[in-house]
Amino acid sequence: MMIVSQYGKGSPSGINPSPRPGTSGHVAIRTAIAWTTALLLTGSLSACGSSSGADASSSASPTSSASSTSSASVSPSPSSTASSSSTPSASSSSGSATASGACVTKELTAELTQGAGGGAGSSYPYLVLTNSGSRTCTLRGYPGVSLRHGDAQIGAAAQRDRTVPASTITLKPGESAHSALRIVNAGNFDSADCTPTDADSMLVYPPDQTDAMSIGATGITGCANADTQILYVQVFQQGEQ
Repeated sequence: MMIVSQYGKGSPSGINPSPRPGTSGHVAIRTAIAWTTALLLTGSLSACGSSSGADASSSASPTSSASSTSSASVSPSPSSTASSSSTPSASSSSGSATASGACVTKELTAELTQGAGGGAGSSYPYLVLTNSGSRTCTLRGYPGVSLRHGDAQIGAAAQRDRTVPASTITLKPGESAHSALRIVNAGNFDSADCTPTDADSMLVYPPDQTDAMSIGATGITGCANADTQILYVQVFQQGEQ
């Protein structure tokens, strides 16, 4: 028995005729293809998303690591901090006990001795400084010296005699150094030019010091006129004489 289809052609019994374009069969096939394509695209996008996430994670990781490394390198350890802060203190402490430190005024005592005596209208006493402190110290150069009457200076301060070169004198506690003075007799000058004035003390500044010491200077006559130079001083040399 033949079944006549709606298209006017027959087909064996039980066999479905092939659908034509535009029929429901084609719609089903296109729908299946569309779903398959969608699933494939979804899987591909999922894979891409996963890969991108992994890259983001790995790129973030070095940044985090670098940050922690930088933090660790900036923060010093307690031991290094203590070491750096204690070093200058120890250095400063040891420096105060070295022999290279200049003798300060409070560590010295002064006296005027006969020295080389006198002659030719001048006297040549020695100014002697003794280390009366507890540490070794040094002297180098000229003292500052002037004659005084009461609180007033008499005439000009001592002028430097440069016939002896300067050297560094090291003084242990109890040791001394001397500076040779020359004091011209005030009587060698006209009274109007000199204005003779008896001294009662001598003001002494050790080399490189701003604090002075005073010693007795009775028996010495100075010239109050600062234009008349009668006082000269040499650099310090080792010993009392």
